[in-house]
Amino acid sequence: MKKAALIILSILIVSGMASADQAISLKIGLFQPSLSSDLWEINIENLAFGKQDMLDLYFGGEYEFFLGSRFSISFSGETYNKTIASQYKDWEYDDGTPIYQSLSLRITSFEANLKLFPIGYRAKIYPFLGAGIGIFAWRYAQWGEFINFDDMSVEEGYAETNTYTLGFIGLAGIGFKLNRSSGIFVEAKYQYLKGGLSSFFEGFEKLDMSGLKYNLGFTFYLW
Repeated sequence: MKKAALIILSILIVSGMASADQAISLKIGLFQPSLSSDLWEINIENLAFGKQDMLDLYFGGEYEFFLGSRFSISFSGETYNKTIASQYKDWEYDDGTPIYQSLSLRITSFEANLKLFPIGYRAKIYPFLGAGIGIFAWRYAQWGEFINFDDMSVEEGYAETNTYTLGFIGLAGIGFKLNRSSGIFVEAKYQYLKGGLSSFFEGFEKLDMSGLKYNLGFTFYLW
């Protein structure tokens, strides 16, 4: 009986979404990871880079179904990719040559969000709030010359984590209708994401990839 009820409910939801007003949006924005975990802290302490150096563009797309006049369900994908070529700040070879090391973070998200439009989404100017959940495919890597601080020797090395992690999203923004079929919006999102590192990084806590996103979006309404 419960299974039949779930099937009927799923059919009703899918049917409602299929007949609902819909929209497609393209986004471009900035992502600033907070980098609040021990591996980031050690790297920032030893290498010539700071948190602000991880600020970079990200891109995304979204498909949205409006439910009534005040709610929507959206499915989106976003991608961010940043590589930093750096060097140790306080150590160098005997001849003065820098000791180089690079690191890279790539995040691709697949999200589902529920949005609330307090005054309705058909207004000329409309605010919105939302929250959601996502699967984040991410890769973190470090490569180059590594100092062994036990004997101060230097070796070439490479370390990588490439995996998937569940994350959470909160968002707020405001949209502006340009005409009946198109509009723009500005949006701020907070991404909560911490993922376990591979055996290359044994002994470190989960890598923090949370942070704020700010984006400009272009919407095309399908109604």
